[in-house]
Amino acid sequence: MYPQRLVSQALTLGLLVTLLVLVLSACGGGEKEAKARPLPEDEKALRPGTYHSEEFKPSFSFKVGEGWTNAPLETSDQLQIRRTHETGGLGFGVIHEVYKPSETASPNLTKAPKDMVGWFQHHPYLKTSKPKPVTVGGVKGEQFDVLVGNLPEDYSGVCGTECVDITRFSDGSILGAPKENKARLIVLEDVKGKTVTMGFSSPATEFDEFALKAQKVFDSVKWTSS
Repeated sequence: MYPQRLVSQALTLGLLVTLLVLVLSACGGGEKEAKARPLPEDEKALRPGTYHSEEFKPSFSFKVGEGWTNAPLETSDQLQIRRTHETGGLGFGVIHEVYKPSETASPNLTKAPKDMVGWFQHHPYLKTSKPKPVTVGGVKGEQFDVLVGNLPEDYSGVCGTECVDITRFSDGSILGAPKENKARLIVLEDVKGKTVTMGFSSPATEFDEFALKAQKVFDSVKWTSS
């Protein structure tokens, strides 16, 4: 028979080995669950987890919880998702052109300025909060809120009635600011040499609640090498 002390040591060693195996298994499982996957090509509810861009450049990954749906199509200059049962969404964009403000709202695209924050701040039909410094995925930028201000009589943009046109993306889709909405924008001026404008928007009456959900997505953003 083994002495009692040796038996006790053997049991202790066995417990340590078992715990080590369980810890390693848990770590391995966590890495597998965290593997990023591409967004579906069709409009579809997203399963909670990590996703990565395919077309949009610069590349990045982000996490979503319950209640998000992708808004295809993802392109090299825009990626959008929205809440499944709510009127609100968020997106990432590389703005190459902007609509020059005019009283008639006639389409007049011009090259995007280097200072996108200043462009929003000085837009005659937008009301913006004072920019404050933020960091997204390790990249520094500026954040501010946007509301539509006073518009000329019978104003109607390309994006709709009482909607201020912001930009047109490469697929022809229009980004605009509807009068009833409030938006929060973040401008990152140097993400791998590009200026990325990201933001979320919802009806102003629902904005505070929506912002809590959208901000979690932004907090999870990681810029990737591919």
